Amino acid sequence: MKTTLTARQQRECDFYEEYAKRSAPDEVPLDAALGTETRPWNAYWFVCELVKARSVAGDQKLLDFGCGHGYYSVLFAKMGYEVYGVDIAPQNIAHANRLAEKYGLAESMHFSVGMAEQLDYPAEYFDIVVGIDILHHVEIDPAVRECLRTLKPGGVAVFKEPVEAPVFDALRNSRFGRWLAPKSASYERHITEDERKLTSDDIRAIRRLCPDLSIRQFRVISRLSRFVNNTTALAKADDRLIRLLPFLRRFAGTVVLTLTKAQ
Repeated sequence: MKTTLTARQQRECDFYEEYAKRSAPDEVPLDAALGTETRPWNAYWFVCELVKARSVAGDQKLLDFGCGHGYYSVLFAKMGYEVYGVDIAPQNIAHANRLAEKYGLAESMHFSVGMAEQLDYPAEYFDIVVGIDILHHVEIDPAVRECLRTLKPGGVAVFKEPVEAPVFDALRNSRFGRWLAPKSASYERHITEDERKLTSDDIRAIRRLCPDLSIRQFRVISRLSRFVNNTTALAKADDRLIRLLPFLRRFAGTVVLTLTKAQ
C-alpha cells in the first residue's frame, strides 16, 4: 500500500492529530444503536437507522470509512456488525481502540491507519460501507471507487455530507458571510484548510460511478440553528417542508447518499 501522503492528505492528518487530542469523546450515547427512539429529521440518526435496518443475524462486515475517533464505530458494533474502521490520523485510531476496549467491543472492532483513496482491504469484502462527513475531505472519485471495490455485490455505501446550495452558499461565500461565519481553518469550528462542500458536479460524478443512487436532503431552514436555540424544532420543520414542498430539496445543505452496488 502507498504510504507517502500528498500535501493535502498530510495537512488533513496533521489537523486531525491535534483535533483528536482536543475533542475526542470519552462517552458514546447508544440510543441510536439500541432503537429506543427514531429521529428521521436528523441526518446522523437517519444514517444510523439505515444501517440498523440492514443489520441481520450473521457475520456482516461494515467499513467505517473515515472513522475518526470511533464514535459511530461503537454504534455500528452495538448493532451487531463486525466493524472495520480506517482513518488517516493515528491519534484517531488510538482513541477508537480505547473506545472499543471501554465498551467491551474490541473483538468485533478493527481499526487501521489508511488513506480513503487507497484502501488496504480485499475486493468485495464488506456488506456495507458508511462514511460520516468524509467525502468533502478527500478526493471524491478515487475514494468512492475504493468503497465500491471493497463492497460486496448488492451491498450499500451510505455517506452523510454537506453540499453547496443555491442562494445560501452564494451568501455564505460573500464577504459578509465570511465575516459572520469565518471559513478559515479552525479547531473550534472543526474546519480544515482543504475541506469543501460537495457540488452538483460531485453528485453527478458519484452517480456515474454508481447509477443506483438515492439522495435524502436535510437542512434548509435549520441553517438558522446558529441563531436559534431549538435546533430540533428547526430540523423537524425542515423535514415537513421538504416532504410538502419537494422543490426545496435543491436548497438543502446536507444530504445522505445511499449507493447500491450492482449484483
